[in-house]
Amino acid sequence: MNSIEDQTIALAGILQSCRLVRELAYQGKVENEAAFESCVRSLFQFDPKDTADTFGGIAAIQYGLETFHKLLEAQNRQPADTELIRYAVSLIGVTKAFLDEDTQSGKVHQRLSVLASSLAAHGVDDGLMTDLNHLYRETISTLSARIVVNGEKRFLEDPLVSSRIRALLLAGIRATVLWRQVGGNRWLLLLRRGQYLKMARELKVPPV
Repeated sequence: MNSIEDQTIALAGILQSCRLVRELAYQGKVENEAAFESCVRSLFQFDPKDTADTFGGIAAIQYGLETFHKLLEAQNRQPADTELIRYAVSLIGVTKAFLDEDTQSGKVHQRLSVLASSLAAHGVDDGLMTDLNHLYRETISTLSARIVVNGEKRFLEDPLVSSRIRALLLAGIRATVLWRQVGGNRWLLLLRRGQYLKMARELKVPPV
């Protein structure tokens, strides 16, 4: 794969997490459970064979590619679009703070390695969400950079919903680390907008 393709895939992973976070915050549920599961499972892809394999293949990030394509193509952005962009920008900032902390990445990797057996035995269940919630609060929540999630109070205060949101934010950080690893940076988002739009269009699978 070339760098634009790799970066587009990673950005789709970021936006897929952001879109699902927003759905949970405002609706208390996600509209695409397969996309949610793909995000969570990406946390446990410790040795993917390529960028797309991190998420389980191109088909697994179609929700994110669709979102990325829409954002790039839009002439007039809606408030929901602006919120997704804010989440993505926040993830970039939090990821930088996360990587700057020498012990954080090792601690997260170690905990995820332990939780991998739970995923293998029980899948993406409520117990795993609780464990990922604790991991987020013990690591990411201690950073100076924060991600502020807006939504309906009744959903944000629901323990299961908030756990799923934090699991997605962890997945968003995973995707952002990946984006950096394949050469992504904020300047490229501005300078290569047309290339990203073309690639997102090419990677989208036509609806059946």
